[in-house]
Amino acid sequence: MVFVVLITVWRKPGMSPEAFYDHYENVHMPLIRRLAGDKIPISHNRLYVTREGPDLKERMVQEAECGEGISYDAVAELIFEDEAHNLAYWQTLYAPETNGALTEDEYKFMDRSKLRIVAIKNKELMIRNDFFPGKDDVNKYGFLPHGKFN
Repeated sequence: MVFVVLITVWRKPGMSPEAFYDHYENVHMPLIRRLAGDKIPISHNRLYVTREGPDLKERMVQEAECGEGISYDAVAELIFEDEAHNLAYWQTLYAPETNGALTEDEYKFMDRSKLRIVAIKNKELMIRNDFFPGKDDVNKYGFLPHGKFN
């Protein structure tokens, strides 16, 4: 059974959302890939909170709840093969031989004092009835993870 971790991330005070996104994707993620090596999660999905746009609230069903009171800037979902894989990943990232490289980078773009990491008990995926894994073209539902479905 997979092991899922959810992380909420706040950007460093004074940093723009664009700079936060750019650093996370173009500096932090390559660093994680390099440090983690073969311990990398099955997937590392990052979701960024949208706060701007003239029609943002009009696109939501309940516009009063559209991001109001949300203080974090990103949510990351990491999926591991199992709990042992999860533990090996974190031990690799923060091993003494990395010389604190990951932590040092985190302070460059996130408010690390607010960082929250939590294990998720169950992960359930709802897929529309007209989607058939392995039969449908991957472009039909590009947002879905294609390949192995359990």
